[in-house]
Amino acid sequence: MSRVVSVTLLALLALSIGPSVEASTGTSGSSAATSGTTSHDRSTDDVKGKLITPADDQGNMTSAEERALDVPDLMAVMVECNDSFRIEMGYLESLNESGSFPDEIDRTPKCYVRCVLEKTGVASEDGLFDPAQAAAVFAGERNGVLMTNLEDLATRCAADRNEKCRCERSYNFIKCLMEAEIKEYVSN
Repeated sequence: MSRVVSVTLLALLALSIGPSVEASTGTSGSSAATSGTTSHDRSTDDVKGKLITPADDQGNMTSAEERALDVPDLMAVMVECNDSFRIEMGYLESLNESGSFPDEIDRTPKCYVRCVLEKTGVASEDGLFDPAQAAAVFAGERNGVLMTNLEDLATRCAADRNEKCRCERSYNFIKCLMEAEIKEYVSN
């Protein structure tokens, strides 16, 4: 698989699990993934830019604003994880459209998700999830609507994770989060 195709696959995953990468890629969530065109409105999708403002009269930042400053470069993390865990475009398209992989037996794509979640701080090496970090990393729009309740969705998805395998646990977390996003922001 050529490097260009690998980066394209990673960009598609970024758009599917959270358009926070839009600021670094210059793409817009669903329109770029489905039509191949770029429609970029910094006023509505640059959530990080909105968060980095004084929180009160003293200019102190809230924990959410501080967390937004600590969000890792998702594209760089995905490139790094793709070097170890190659994932096919069909898996990413399926994750974007349905919230799950077409073959839930294959562990490699699940371990790719684990790698991305651990390197972004969404998951610890112990397999625990940080819903606030998930909300910061995956902040953005879905179906043209700003996702405002990602932390609540991530909290619910993290609560029932008791899988022993970290790859399975990470995949089931992101599957739960993606399905909840689709139900909340696409189905309505």
